[in-house]
This record gives sequence, structure tokens and C-alpha cells, in this order.
Amino acid sequence: MRRALLVMACLALIASACSSTSDGDPLIGIRASSDPAVGDDRLLFAVHEVDGTRRGTPDEVVTIVASPLDSPDVEFAAEATFTWIVPDAMGLYLVNVPFDRPGTWEIDFAISTGEPTDPFLVDIQEKPRSTAIGEVAPLVETPTIPGTPLEDLTTDHDPLTSMYEVSLDTALSNGRRTVVIFATPAFCTSAACGPMLEQTKTMAVRYPDVDFLHVEVYGGFNDPGFAPDPDHLVPAVIAFGLPSEPWVFVIDEHGIVTGRFDGVLGVGEVEALLDM
Repeated sequence: MRRALLVMACLALIASACSSTSDGDPLIGIRASSDPAVGDDRLLFAVHEVDGTRRGTPDEVVTIVASPLDSPDVEFAAEATFTWIVPDAMGLYLVNVPFDRPGTWEIDFAISTGEPTDPFLVDIQEKPRSTAIGEVAPLVETPTIPGTPLEDLTTDHDPLTSMYEVSLDTALSNGRRTVVIFATPAFCTSAACGPMLEQTKTMAVRYPDVDFLHVEVYGGFNDPGFAPDPDHLVPAVIAFGLPSEPWVFVIDEHGIVTGRFDGVLGVGEVEALLDM
């Protein structure tokens, strides 16, 4: 049944392409979401060739069929959206899947080029390790200007100073909505921190009634002998339980998390919450 759905999806996308490389090695899907859990429908994944070559562009349309491994008859089909990490260089596929139970899920996918693919597995937790949607955001004091020099608060080469003027605990208690991004442009392991921070800075200008904050993942990065390791994680990163970077959290005027996004931001994902 799952394979039939994928074949139909492939034909519907680009029928003429479906015979070009069917005898080649299958493409491989790799989970990119770092903290998937029940109730968090957002799934990021990459597509690679067997030799490790990264694939994916907006023109390579991908559809998925997801099902719990222990209930293969329960299937959910959707089209993924390709989102650039670094424009015109590399990106990820983003799809919303209603993960309604913990355990291992199989993600079968088809690509509009017609190339064969191998399914991949995703372990869905009962609860996420990091602060979840619906939870109260941790009240953590973060350093601000002018008490701390701006160059000691961020590794962003062109910082937006307003993102360092209000402490996180103050922002979460002042009756305004908050968007906080945890990112480290200079030490990011995924290359996604800088681009996501740039998107957030653009939104900060568009939504002056919302507090936008940037929290650098590591402290003391200008100190001699610094290394981007767990010993240098700032308190806010630890309080939010972040397993990776970058992350964006949208928090309402009552301090409740209404959205959480890791890795990349799809077009309009955060804006949809802020426009409500």
C-alpha cells in the first residue's frame, strides 16, 4: 500500500522523469530534526546519494509516506517543502507529520526525478528533551548591553543591537510576545546558525511589538583557550535543554511556548504565529 502511494505520487509529480535512473543506487533519507516527539509535527530530513553527495533543490519535489513501524497500516502522506540552509548551496526538506504516538516511524519517500529511494527511520519520543510547545519558557537571566560589551554577547558579524538590550527573563515577564533564537554563527556545527539569525533579524524589524532576542550558545568565546564545548554552554541553553543549534522559540505574552523550530525556518513558519 505504501509503495503504491509513492508510485502514484511520483507519477503525479513528473511522469516523464520516472524512468531515467531507476536502475541506479537508491537515494538515502537522513533525519535532521534533533528532538522529534509526540505532538511536534515538524520533521526535517536531508536527501543524499550513497556516496554522500547532498541532494535537494526546490525543483526536486519529494513526497513522503509515514507510518509507525509497529502499525504499518497507519499511513500519512504529504509533500515536503525544500528549504535552503545556505541559499543556492544546501538545504533540507521540511514536512509536517502528525506523530501521535512514540516509537519508531518509517518514512518512505519518492522524488520527482524518479530515482529509487530507501526509507529511513525516525525515533519519536514521548516528550522532547527541550522545552515543548505549551510549556512555560524557563526564566533565565541573559547578559545585555551596555553591562556587557556587544562583542562578548554574539559572534554575529553584523549584530542587531536591539536583540541584546533586554534579558530573557525580563522579556518573558513584560506582557509582550517574545522570539528568542539560540545560535552561534562562528561555531555552528550545521552552518545553519548564521542564515537563521539573519531571518530572525529581518523579522525583528517587521514586528516591533515583539521582543526579539539572540542568545549566543557559548559563553567566554573571546577568552584565551576557549573551545565550543559543553563546559561553555550558557545557562539559557541548558535551561531550555537544547540538543543542537540553532533553535527559535516563539513565546506568547504569558510566557508559554507556542512554537519551536530547529535547523531551518520555512517561509512564513514564525510569521504565521506572530500574525495570529
